Amino acid sequence: MWVIATLAGLVGLIIIALCVPLDAILIIDTSEKPRFRLRMAWFFGLISKELHREKKKPEKKKEVTEGKRKKKRKFEFRTVLEILRTKGLLKQVKNLVKGILGQLKIRELAVNLEMGFEDPAETGLVFAFIGPATSFLNLPPRYQIRVEPFFNGETVFEGYLHGVLRLQPVKLVSPVLRFVFSLATLRVVKIFIMEKWKRKK
Repeated sequence: MWVIATLAGLVGLIIIALCVPLDAILIIDTSEKPRFRLRMAWFFGLISKELHREKKKPEKKKEVTEGKRKKKRKFEFRTVLEILRTKGLLKQVKNLVKGILGQLKIRELAVNLEMGFEDPAETGLVFAFIGPATSFLNLPPRYQIRVEPFFNGETVFEGYLHGVLRLQPVKLVSPVLRFVFSLATLRVVKIFIMEKWKRKK
């Protein structure tokens, strides 16, 4: 009996943890030199992790014969091509992305950008598209978005972006399960299993 109670408690804790929102704080600043920061905050900021790109030391390239290299590339290309041709896969990927993006909530958004091209006519053409597009998005007034043209005949892309996205992980369970157990995904798994079995022969 205590085993069942323990398992039920663990399941309850997992569900509660998945219900706690996850925030992604994104900061992009190109005023002086390009800077990119992404911080993930969970449990209302009690648990946070800043993600950044670390420069890896160049690894020594392993010597590979030309024949083996060609054979490996041929195998990878053939497998990828077969996966891309899987019936219904594109639709399932589209539904998965749509399901994930549909759960993202923009809490904060501030954009202050100045951009231009060497040809002022190109700058005018781009902003002729940006203006109506911004109106079409119909963003709430709390979002501060300012994009201004730069007509001095220089290529300029300066400014900053600050955004906060919120997501409840539990809401991803449904679209992920639909994708994982879809017929198209099972077909892809079958392709991997068959290719692995052929290579062992």
